[in-house]
Amino acid sequence: MKFLKTISVEEFRNILNSIQKIVTDEEIVSLGDCFNRIISRDINANINVPHFRKSRMDGYAAIAEDTFGAEEDNLIELELIDTIQAGDISQTKLNRGQCFYVATGAPIPENSNGVVMVEFTDRQSNKIVISKAVTPGTYIIEIGHDVKEGDLIIKKDTLSDLATIGILASCGIKEVHVYKKPVVSLISTGNELVSQDIKELKIGKIYDINSVVLKKAIENTGVLVNFLGVVKDHYEDLKYIINKALDNSDIVILSGGTSKGEGDLGPRVLEDFTDIEIYVHGVKIKPGKPIIFVKMKKKILFILPGYPTSALSCFYVFIDNFLRKMSGFPLREKFSKEMEVGERIYSTVGRHEFKAIKIQENEGEKKIFSIKTGSEAISTMFYADGYIEIDELESIIERGDKRRVYFF
Repeated sequence: MKFLKTISVEEFRNILNSIQKIVTDEEIVSLGDCFNRIISRDINANINVPHFRKSRMDGYAAIAEDTFGAEEDNLIELELIDTIQAGDISQTKLNRGQCFYVATGAPIPENSNGVVMVEFTDRQSNKIVISKAVTPGTYIIEIGHDVKEGDLIIKKDTLSDLATIGILASCGIKEVHVYKKPVVSLISTGNELVSQDIKELKIGKIYDINSVVLKKAIENTGVLVNFLGVVKDHYEDLKYIINKALDNSDIVILSGGTSKGEGDLGPRVLEDFTDIEIYVHGVKIKPGKPIIFVKMKKKILFILPGYPTSALSCFYVFIDNFLRKMSGFPLREKFSKEMEVGERIYSTVGRHEFKAIKIQENEGEKKIFSIKTGSEAISTMFYADGYIEIDELESIIERGDKRRVYFF
């Protein structure tokens, strides 16, 4: 057993990086439901976009050659024979010496090859006087200008965003093949925990914070969360709920019961399982030392410390990116920024530290300042804008140093 034989943060990260990505099945979802989903097949355009020639702006569609030579001191007159608004079509044929008024986005008459902007014309009854010539193709959007039929528009394994949805919508694609989300079961443990439905809080009882906060944090990684409730510190109950979670999910996350105290049942329950590989029980991190990571029944299980700040720190440092890799979501580094430290920050040598920080303006520049409360206080996270990581061999970060801030 590796219970409470602590390893370094880097060692734990290397272990997590060695775990193969979970392969999930496909499912078909509607276009409206595919936001933030991972596309599971290449998608090709089934139409040209646009599928007709249209005007780039309000103006007069004409045969460009009819406008040649038009200048402010050499006006050219064309006959206005029809008006086309966006969404309309015209059955009238355009001949030499004639023009159509076309709104932005309106179809261009078949033999028109240029649009004269309204700003360079003057209308006199059914006559349009032009003061600037256009060349063929001016202000015309050709068929397939945005997307050509048959083009690969979305690659497999792409995370669908608003732009993805927009281009799919432009092609009239209503359904999309996506990967099913990995399923994470979340469990809170502890005799002292009660739900927010309890109105009168008795002495010794506290509201369950972890299930609420961790659920949202986990959902932000692109996985599906199945919350299985609060379990009391009872051996058989905990073993039953872990078995249930393993049967119904890919990954299990518990909070509480990771240490060696009498009430900490996590390690005791795990010892009863067969086909179990215990990778970690204890990491040199502050807060959150007694985190547990195991594989069993080809599933993955984390047990986090009970203190909310400790649980969240372990989640952000280790599990967040792990789940993002499993789901295909961008890693946390995408939401980070290097900033200057605004005051000296102390740390404990020998423990990699997750340090909650706030961003304050100092000397006209936004800088990093530490939060003074500890891991036992949920207000630590409330007042924080994000966190920095301090290496286990660092004792002091000096004012003016640069650090990468990971935002909540």
